[in-house]
Amino acid sequence: MQSREDVTTNLVERLDWRCARRDDSRLARRLWKKQAVDAIYSLEEGAILDAFVHFLDEIGVVPRWQALQGDGIQREMVDFFQYVMRYGMKTLFGIEAINALPELLFSDEAAMRLAGFNAVQLRDGICQRSHEKRQGAKAPGPLCPDTLADNIVKLSLQAMEAFLNGVVQDLAQAKVFARQVTGILDGTDLETTARYEGCGQATRKRKLTDKRGKVREIEVTVYGWKLLGMIEVRTKIPLAAKGVQIQDHEASFRRELVSPAQTNLARHVRLRRVIFDRGFLDGADLWWLTQQGLGFVVPAKENMRVTADAQALAAAGSGVVARRVHTVATGRADTAGGNGWKPKWWASQR
Repeated sequence: MQSREDVTTNLVERLDWRCARRDDSRLARRLWKKQAVDAIYSLEEGAILDAFVHFLDEIGVVPRWQALQGDGIQREMVDFFQYVMRYGMKTLFGIEAINALPELLFSDEAAMRLAGFNAVQLRDGICQRSHEKRQGAKAPGPLCPDTLADNIVKLSLQAMEAFLNGVVQDLAQAKVFARQVTGILDGTDLETTARYEGCGQATRKRKLTDKRGKVREIEVTVYGWKLLGMIEVRTKIPLAAKGVQIQDHEASFRRELVSPAQTNLARHVRLRRVIFDRGFLDGADLWWLTQQGLGFVVPAKENMRVTADAQALAAAGSGVVARRVHTVATGRADTAGGNGWKPKWWASQR
């Protein structure tokens, strides 16, 4: 179970507030000499969130946020913006279970007021529907977590992609990124049930351990989506993202991630290099990246042509040849030793 201290720590770490340091003696000297103090900041959750939202408002993100609208919502009692903001707070606080929201987030008056709820709504809730059927005490906060879960999923993939692209453009214009950046391409499965409308299906191999400790591999069918994204190396901020069905291969969408990232960063930041694993490896796309003026770094097997080409370029003075040695343990668990190694080559076009 997470505590309030855990989620507060997550908030501070994820917003990366590391630029301040405590110096009581220096502060006392400045106050004694009646020198002006630059600013006074409160390190409370509400104050940190307020400063963060103020920054987003200054660079133009909040208006984009407020323009979001879910599909098919009837009898709307709360602006959709408030659902998105509360779910964003859940992410910032690192709250894992949605049923933990009433205790860890919805009871936080400062955060809920920042999301647009007044004191009466915080105390009594948005409405009293089915109030007479409720068993036990009412959970704290203006809404129940089920209401948030039921409404946040009504934001379409197209709307989320457009919103993300707009936010990256605002961040680039605000000079959050360096002048030249490197992007990392990667993907992750988002599994759902088979009843999720529009989801795909794929076969995956899973390892199971039986009661006797024997490990065996089986094939299972999974349902859901795959989230593909390009992340900036230094800040870990997404530069572009795309949602596809879970069975779709990553290599088919490399250009659909690189091109939006370049567009989002245009005129302010230059995308210099792209890093990705073998899931995105395709010769035609590597040549396309070269034509776009982009370098790339990708792990490759020793017997692949791209490895031979990279080594030939390095031997001709266009790069460097490097080898990373992996220690391979052999034998049983109690006698295994590092008596082997495997070379892993990295093909790099600079």
